Amino acid sequence: MTATNADDRWCGLLPSIPVGGRIMLTAFLAIIGSGYLVAVLNIYHSHQLADGKKGLSLDDLRAVYSGLTIAKDKDAVIPSRMLTMIHGAMRQYIDNEEDFTILENWLKAGGSEAGMNKGPRKKTPRRVLMRHCLRCHAQSTDTEISKKSPFAPDEFDVDYAMLAKFVAPAAESSTGVLHLPPQYTVPRLVLVSHVHMLAIPMFTLVVALMFMMTRLPARLRAVLTPLPMLAVVLDLSGWWLARLGGPFVYFIIAGGAVFGTVFGIQLIAVAIDMWRPIPADQKRG
Repeated sequence: MTATNADDRWCGLLPSIPVGGRIMLTAFLAIIGSGYLVAVLNIYHSHQLADGKKGLSLDDLRAVYSGLTIAKDKDAVIPSRMLTMIHGAMRQYIDNEEDFTILENWLKAGGSEAGMNKGPRKKTPRRVLMRHCLRCHAQSTDTEISKKSPFAPDEFDVDYAMLAKFVAPAAESSTGVLHLPPQYTVPRLVLVSHVHMLAIPMFTLVVALMFMMTRLPARLRAVLTPLPMLAVVLDLSGWWLARLGGPFVYFIIAGGAVFGTVFGIQLIAVAIDMWRPIPADQKRG
């Protein structure tokens, strides 16, 4: 059997699935497609301030995965670790907008110990940290995050000595540049990698198999079917290789661009082909 004949056996199977099955698969495609768009928005909001500027850029990816080198005379806000986190993953834990603004302004001003107590009695950065952060970051809570990023020995007051490394901007080197280490530590990268490696390939595989059953030309299906999975390999590899050198960040960009484009094409093609009628002269059996 030739490759073309093998492809033909897959071709046109989708419309022959019972209506109930096609409704279920269409809902699956809608959920996966929407979920992917939400994931892209999450990447934007969690990474777009990594370099201290609004808007997602190449420097944001460098700051997260490989570290960032910034010239002395570059006009940019150099964010501390805490400032980056409250704009990203930790934003959800500060549900009071006034408190968020108080903490944000203090961190942007350098996160000094004196500034931590400036403001009305219950409107100081210290009080914000006590209200929103110590429930997890105090060592007495014995949480995993309190062991990695402790802000105090207990929940009663913050300890600036513990806090200092998270709130201080990067120090300038003698050569007039700032060297920021990757914001994703190795333990964080391990966590994020294992979640993505176990989840993304599964729905990518399902959609690819469905795409193979569409009535698009066999050569087009042969080219497009493996691309999203290969893009995932390139993207995830870039996360780790970027720690060795900044140029590997382009692996992340290339992988993400190829995956998003081709995966979107596959979703649309499958959804359309599933409901497109089979011509009478092509019906099986």
